[in-house]
Order: sequence, then structure tokens, then C-alpha cells
Amino acid sequence: MAASLLAAHALYWILPNVVEPWNAQLIDQLFVLRSSIPSLRPAYDSVVVHVDLSDRSLQSIGTFYLTREHFARVIRNLSEMDVAVQAWDLIFAAPSSRTDDSSLLEATANAHNVLYGAAFRLFAKGQKSPPVDRSLGQSYLQQTAWHVKVEGSANDFYRGARPTPTFPELARTSAGLGYLSITADRDGVYRKLPLLIQFGDAMYPSLALKTACTYLNVTPDRVVVRPGTGITLLHAKDPGGSERDITIPIDDQGNMVINFIGPWGTMRHYDFADVLAASDDRDELDLFRDELAGTIVIGSEVSTGAADVGPVPTDAELPLSSLHANAIHTILTGEFLSEARGGTMLAIEILLLVLVLVLSLRFSSLPFSVGTIVLLLCYLVGVAVVFLVAHVELNVLRPSMAVVFSLVAVMLYRYVNEEKQKEVLRRSFESYFPPSVVRRIMANPRLITAGGQKKELTILFSDIKSFTTHSAPLAADEIQRLLNEYFDAMVEIVFQHQGTVDKFIGDGLMVFFGDPEPQEDHALRCVRAAIDMQRKVRQLRTKWEEQGSMPLQIRIGINTGSVVVGNMGSARRLSYTVLGSPVNLAQRLESNAPVGGILVSRRTYDLVKDHVGTRPLGSIQVKGLQELIEVYEVLLDEATLSSEPAAPRPV
Repeated sequence: MAASLLAAHALYWILPNVVEPWNAQLIDQLFVLRSSIPSLRPAYDSVVVHVDLSDRSLQSIGTFYLTREHFARVIRNLSEMDVAVQAWDLIFAAPSSRTDDSSLLEATANAHNVLYGAAFRLFAKGQKSPPVDRSLGQSYLQQTAWHVKVEGSANDFYRGARPTPTFPELARTSAGLGYLSITADRDGVYRKLPLLIQFGDAMYPSLALKTACTYLNVTPDRVVVRPGTGITLLHAKDPGGSERDITIPIDDQGNMVINFIGPWGTMRHYDFADVLAASDDRDELDLFRDELAGTIVIGSEVSTGAADVGPVPTDAELPLSSLHANAIHTILTGEFLSEARGGTMLAIEILLLVLVLVLSLRFSSLPFSVGTIVLLLCYLVGVAVVFLVAHVELNVLRPSMAVVFSLVAVMLYRYVNEEKQKEVLRRSFESYFPPSVVRRIMANPRLITAGGQKKELTILFSDIKSFTTHSAPLAADEIQRLLNEYFDAMVEIVFQHQGTVDKFIGDGLMVFFGDPEPQEDHALRCVRAAIDMQRKVRQLRTKWEEQGSMPLQIRIGINTGSVVVGNMGSARRLSYTVLGSPVNLAQRLESNAPVGGILVSRRTYDLVKDHVGTRPLGSIQVKGLQELIEVYEVLLDEATLSSEPAAPRPV
């Protein structure tokens, strides 16, 4: 789990240009969702409105080239309409003709509430910026610099360079300037707005912050900046309202997350030409006054070909004046969005991974996978709820990656571990089942994991004659070598006839035929295996005697009967075996079998008599049974085998 968390964080560190935009685009969908559902959409405070210089404006005015007299008339009309603040998303960078300029200067001075734009090239921390240029409009900028109280370090704030302010004479008659410069996120989408930047030894406000402070009557000395936390406007007062402190959440760079209330048409829009024409119609002017009195007007150019457009969460192309409008709206309504960062997100990620760990410890693979996916879906729903209700943006991608990495890691670990266990199990099965049966068992474990079954099987017991006596003088490793060679040969023969090795009992061997795969000829297979075993023993005996080792002779007993077969034992140790009186009888037959011979019961004889030569040996009394048992000896090829007299031993 820790590795999954580290991997997710490492991706953010190694590939920020990839994963950060992905996360931001996922959050964008929450804005789209919210703006598409009226009940979720933030309430629009109509105190913020737009005056748009649009294509329709130019058609109505009859010229593409507007003079400053046109802007002067609109400013005068808006002033007569009693708007609270006029914030123009425009930069009049240089003087024009004296006539044009004088009209605009006069209208601006008389209105007392007109704000214009300025532009800076913005440089983030770590980016090399040019030296401060104080050649153009610097006296005005120096005079209007904001010397705010900063609690903490603002070194991460953007630095401004190469300013382009509204020309000084017009700037001095205005209520102030605010910079229009905005930085897009890594994917080119505008989501945040830097409220303050550093230029020289002081700070300068954005048009949005300057407009809000003008409307709320907050002077720079009542602005407190806490980088990474917020900008507090002390004793802010709405026109006609009570005083209050407003804290705007910001990140380390001074960015405020803009709470977009919806697409371009969500706010009220008025056409530049209509406001211009109102000066010729007193009734029209009064109607406008009824609608616009006390409002903040954002004036901007939105005609075709205007370059000041870009993508935002709710629109693929939006006039960027809407960023300032939405930022102002966010500040005035107090509907701030904040980002969960640092320790908060780390705690959430750790909690998610702890829950994944609990699921992995409590459930098998399929329930664990389903549970983890459900957990991830719950987190995504939680992200949406927190965004819509608490106005907090949680990181979507990084915790999701950590959970997915953990899911994959656990499943991979289980797969590898299960493969290892299967390999161990396969090797264990190979000691008891023929290879063909092992393959079928691995493909279908139910062949041996099903509950005990009662079925007719043929059971074989074999034992080495006088093993204890012959092995006494031998060294332990020699005994081990001989037994291994003997059992390897016997098991190979059993497997050739598709038998199952039940267990090794000292120098004895117990096998059965007819399970786990059904065999209609299990008795015949067993008897033929016994014949091959005796033949192989003759070969081994010759070899061992030539080596000066112990003489090798075995007895074999075979019985067919109805037994219980399956996994039996304790919870700690299970054995696939057979139980029942036919098993005991097979062992008794082995004890009574002639040395070098094969003794079978009547039931086995009935099943193989048409295929294998036998001779009856009458009835014998075996230990544990009252009735006599009719037995038969399997005839071996005397040309190949040398057998001792085939007479049953007394019990």
C-alpha cells in the first residue's frame, strides 16, 4: 500500500504536465455538471453585470473603429445610471487625439468610479525575469503601489515585468488600475486568477481584486495577505450594508480558484451600443438606471476577432473578461472554492489505502476487487458531494491512482502467490497421481476437493520381504538410496497404468485404481500394474545382488470393493485417501501373499479372469474377519519370473 501511495506521488512529481491536467479536467466535469442542473447551480448575484462591445454594437454604431468619444459617452451614461463601479477590461496604453482624450478624461474624472486595465508579463518562482523597467508610466505605478500587510513569505507570488498600464493622464483621473494578466494551467485552461503580484518592492492588484476593494470601500492598508492561506479584506462594507471581514482563499502563488457560476450567458449582459444610445433618450436612461443602479459593470470587447478569449471549465471559448467578472462575483458572494492540499489530501489517501488493506485481508480476490471498485466509486461520489456542498476541490486522480495501483498490486501478488502454491501443489500431486491426471486436477480442482464419495475401487498393497532383517547392517544413506530407487520404479509403473499412490508405509506401498478419474477397468489396470511391479523387482534384485546389496522380493495383495474416497484428516493436514473394510482386506491379502507373487480376492478375480491367468488357492482365514476369504494367485510368466512356491502363508 505504501508503494502504491509513493508511486502515485512519484507520477505527480515525474509527469506533472500529464497528470495535473488530467486531474484538473476531471474537476472541470464537476463545474459542467453543476452548471447543467439548475438546482445545483450557484445563485447569481446580479450586482455583477457585463457591458459588451460586440458585433451587434459595431453594426448599430455603424463603424468598426470606435473613438474614445464613444467610450466617454458610455462612461457618462453608466455614471448617470448610478452604477457602483465601472471596471473596463481594456488598456488605453497611449494618448490619442486631444479631443478624444479630453472627452474620455472628463467622463472618467466625473464618474469617480472607473477602473482601467494594465498588463504585466508574469513570471513564476524559478523563472528568470528581466529587470524592472521604470521607463513607461512608472511614476503612476509607484504612486499607486499597494503596501499591504504580509504575514509569511510571498516569495512564491508571481513577479511582474514589462508593465503596460493605461496611459498616466487617464490613469490618474480614474479610480485606479488593475492588471488583466492571467496565467493558464498546464493544459491551457483558465481556472485560477492571481489576485496580487509583486513588482519592484510592492504589490499590485488584479482588476478583480481592485474592483472588489473599490466596491467594498477597502483600502490597501486594510488588506492582509497570508500566502498559501488567504487574503483578508478588513472592514469590508457593501453599499448600504454592515461591515465584515472577507477572507479569500489563495494558494502559495496568490491564486484564487474562480468559482464559475456557469457559461457566458449566466450573468446579465447589456450591449455597448444600447448603453451608448441611452444618452439620446431620457426614458431609456431611466429604465437602465432602474436595472443598473448599484451594480458593478464589467466592460469588455467581445466582437469577432477579439483575441481575449480562452477555455475555462464551463466553456471551450469564453471572453476572458468573464474570469474577472466571476472572480468579483466569488469575492462578493463569499462562495469560495478551496483546494484540499498537503496534509489533508495525504490523510485522505492513507485512509483509502487502509480501507483497501482491510478489504484485501478480509476477502478473496473477486469480492476484494468488487469492494475496491465500490470504494473508489464512493470516493468519486464523495469528491462530487464535497465540491457541490462544501465548495472544496479534492484531488481526484492521485488517490484514484493509489487505489488502482493497490488493487493491481494485491491481485498481482495473489496471482504470483497462487501460481507458486499451484506449482507446489502440482509437484505434490505428481508424487501421487499420473501426469495426465495431475493436469486434469490442476484444471479442475474439484476432482479431489469435492466431499468424500463412496465408490468401487481396486486397492493394492505391496511389501518388501524381510526388509528389516536385510537393512539392519546397511548404513542409513544406503537404505535411503535403495528405497528411493525401489519406490521410483514402483510409482512409475503405477502411473503408467493410471493408478493413484495413496501412501508409503515404511517399505510398503498402498495404491488404488478407479479414482480420481473413473476407470471401468480399474481392477484389470491394478493387476497388470502388479505384474509389471513383480517383473521390475526381478530386474532390481539382479542388479542389487550384483552390487552386493540386499536381496529384493515383494508380496502384493489386491482387493476390489466399495470404499469411501476423498480428502480426509484435520484442518491442518489433509490426505486424499480411501477408507473401508475392502482396504483392510487388501492389506491382509498382501500379508498372506506368496513371496514374489500376487494374491487377489474373489471380487477382483471376477473382474479380471477373462484377461489374466489365475489359479485358485482356496479359502483362507484373515485377521479381523470371521468368514473365510476365497483367494486367487495371479499367474506370472515363468520364463521371465522366478517365483517361490505359491502357497498362502498362515495368519
